[in-house]
Amino acid sequence: MNPLRRGFQPLILACASLTLVSQAEAMSSVPPPELATPYTGSVPALAQLCVGVQSPDTGHWLTHMENPGWTDGMSTYAFTESDQTEANRFYLKPTRDHHFLLRDQQGRYLSTTFSAIIHATSELTERNEWRFEQDETAIRLFNASNSLQLAHKTREGELFFTSPLDLFTYNQESEFHLVELDGCETFPEITVNAVGNREALAGDPALPVRGYIDAHTHISSYEFMGGKFMAGEPFHRLGVEEALKDSAHLHGKDGALDLIGNLYTFDDINHRYDTRGWPDFPWWPNHQQMSHSGYYYKWMERAYLSGLRIMVTNLVENEVLCWAQSRINPASWVNPNSCNVMDSIRLQAQRLRELEEYVDAQAGGPGRGFFHIVTTPEEARATIAAGRMAVVLGIEASETFNCGLSDYCTRETIEAQLQEVYDVGVRSLYPTHKFDNQLAGSVVESGFINIGQLLSTGRFFETQKCAPHTHGKPMTSGFPLIGDVPVIKEILDAVHLNPEYDESHPHCNQHGLSPLGSYLVNRMIDLKMMVELDHMSDATATAVMDIAEARGYSGVLSTHSWMLNAPGGAVHRNTRRLIEAGGFVAPYNSDATDMIRRVDRYLDILADTEYLNGVGIGTDMSGLGGQPGPRADAQENPLTYPFISEFGMEFHQQVSGNRVFDFNTDGVAHYGMLADFIEDLRQQAPTRAYEAVMTSAEAYLQTWERSTRSGVTDHYDPQNLDETLSH
Repeated sequence: MNPLRRGFQPLILACASLTLVSQAEAMSSVPPPELATPYTGSVPALAQLCVGVQSPDTGHWLTHMENPGWTDGMSTYAFTESDQTEANRFYLKPTRDHHFLLRDQQGRYLSTTFSAIIHATSELTERNEWRFEQDETAIRLFNASNSLQLAHKTREGELFFTSPLDLFTYNQESEFHLVELDGCETFPEITVNAVGNREALAGDPALPVRGYIDAHTHISSYEFMGGKFMAGEPFHRLGVEEALKDSAHLHGKDGALDLIGNLYTFDDINHRYDTRGWPDFPWWPNHQQMSHSGYYYKWMERAYLSGLRIMVTNLVENEVLCWAQSRINPASWVNPNSCNVMDSIRLQAQRLRELEEYVDAQAGGPGRGFFHIVTTPEEARATIAAGRMAVVLGIEASETFNCGLSDYCTRETIEAQLQEVYDVGVRSLYPTHKFDNQLAGSVVESGFINIGQLLSTGRFFETQKCAPHTHGKPMTSGFPLIGDVPVIKEILDAVHLNPEYDESHPHCNQHGLSPLGSYLVNRMIDLKMMVELDHMSDATATAVMDIAEARGYSGVLSTHSWMLNAPGGAVHRNTRRLIEAGGFVAPYNSDATDMIRRVDRYLDILADTEYLNGVGIGTDMSGLGGQPGPRADAQENPLTYPFISEFGMEFHQQVSGNRVFDFNTDGVAHYGMLADFIEDLRQQAPTRAYEAVMTSAEAYLQTWERSTRSGVTDHYDPQNLDETLSH
């Protein structure tokens, strides 16, 4: 060190000490500022509040400033000497636990730039998100995008980011008071349009549950097929504007790139539609389309308020459709999710936990939201009694546990993955779905699905004439319209194969349950998981029921009308066996007129059993399944608004942005319209059918409880298992 500099060092330190002391004395001589009463509640309880931000040191309020010099010409916020009436009001919109967007009365957000300059912006970005930490009456703010802490210079009022490396902090402040104020503009949001005492939805866990179950939903399907097929999301940290934005980013201008959706739904590859979402929704959601999610969380909340006690939501994937989407629509195939079934299931399970956290955050913290994932019937009862909705996780995938015909699949791989999904909360699953796999044969389908079967398995459906007790499916020879789709046509031409079937009679799959499939079903019973029989071939369902009956197991389900019928449309004997074993049934949802018939056919069998006569519904929304439209006589005999549910909630027409939905013209256009459907069923159905639906949540819980109480029994292997599926 320079000797001269070394000599001056003590003097410099002494002067610095005197300066700090004199400043401290000067500050102590100034009378303390007049402070408003600060917020002292918890951070999560700040949800949806209107606040001003005050400096505890100076008493100054955070206000908007237009283009001050220190922000390179951008508008920002600063602590100024203005009084409370001039303070900016910030609406606190939760993004997740302890995280918020701060939106002022002019629609601007407290935000930051890539260069870490604090500014005010009307643009929604992840840089608008702030994490709150609390210390008694003070709040510390950290930007979620860069983790830096917000501070201000107490002399100038300027906002900036600070860090532990800032050594001289006597003229800066990083803890603030939040003060509850009036005058905020609320955050843009969809409304439930239902008012009443929500406590009426609570109850006693020791008493039977009153309300209904949707036993087949797909909340997380926006992430399947690479996340590039289903537009719209049940939530987004930045709000509805991002969650339900224009779907052109996936579907192209006028839906021109929505090839699978247009073909599968409208049988017209040239179908075009208005892709705009929030706030106008000129075309979607509607009851026909299948490529836009219907599960925005406020829509689900409206359904919950109508008495929806349980949702079973299936994690879903189809590797063939995912692969086809990447080839058909490469323009949207940027940063896709994995098409691997297990990768997709892991991601979707994570998204559902994030949704649960988001809904809780909107309501003021963990455990306060209406949406709660459960893993036992006891937990479900406690959740419902607390006035919340129980959510059960299932799996519906065509290559379950990566056991497609071309995959490596053994008892060991099945065991490991079964335990993995059990550990993340899955309690029911489909051994087969749409296509044959190494576990089981599926219900056969002609056309589009048969092509998927070819791409998945290397063969078209191999069929036979059905047994006398079974009505199969019609099968058509040759390729359908999809053979003319660019890329798909080239793929199909290359294989030089054409499906050929005897079109004079219905068909059934030659293949049934395999030894691997038997192992899976038996292990599910060991774990008290519920087995979904929908989509199984006649031979597969017969073998599964053989196992369930031999082991005295009630945990067998049919939740969206995909079990085969008997000739003449009667209930198939395997469905009858399922009901008589104490299993649970829920027909695919339809308009009230048809739903009465669908419920009655199951009630006729249930009436002769010892089990509760409860029959649920299965909407299959956003699972490549359409929804019921208005009743045929809706114009002459409409559902009138407002209506009062049996729980005393008053429902008005649902409003989403600028769109008003009317059940009499829109049907079940989105999940919130399930409330309108239930009321329509209440008004149209005989007491017997309506009561069956409104006791369906209890009936499902009783089936689940019987499953969990079943004793330890030996594995049972049915005779004549299909060995060919294992090779």
